[in-house]
Amino acid sequence: MIQEKIQSSPDVKSMLQWYAVYTKPRGEKKLRDALNKKSIETYLPLLSEKKKWSDRYKIISSPLFASYLFVKIDLHQDSLRILQEPNSVQFVHYSGKPARIDDETIEMIRLFLDEYPDKIKIEQEAKLRKGNILEIKRGPFAGRKVTVEKVKNEYYVVVQLPMLNRTVLMEVKKEDLVL
Repeated sequence: MIQEKIQSSPDVKSMLQWYAVYTKPRGEKKLRDALNKKSIETYLPLLSEKKKWSDRYKIISSPLFASYLFVKIDLHQDSLRILQEPNSVQFVHYSGKPARIDDETIEMIRLFLDEYPDKIKIEQEAKLRKGNILEIKRGPFAGRKVTVEKVKNEYYVVVQLPMLNRTVLMEVKKEDLVL
């Protein structure tokens, strides 16, 4: 009974703030689902993309911000519950403290995704221009910085990988690059 009164009081609601949680690679959806089961409000902005398999096309929802999940919590009360989850790494920090995110910022992301999803793709493609430095996020070269040499086609980018005082050109799938 007392717990219900505390949770419904306006003071508790006002203590809830948005924070960004850094997740394990490809763990955003798993963490979102686990936190939702704990009744923690989350927001995972997703982009729908048409991906080609060898035999078909499929619509895939991928996170707009890879390895990030937004949570609306009372930091002192809920942070440990979040960090105990297997796909949670840490809170995003600014000046040594977990970075708060305004409600307006979250609403702007929601609105932009709802109204202009095609504009986001254009921005991502703009980062694949020759000379831009990106990072490989999957495979044997994960974590290595590469320079875009050219966009080969809809799915692959040719990148320069510096090794042993030589430049090696290799093809990397666009989805394997951190933009």
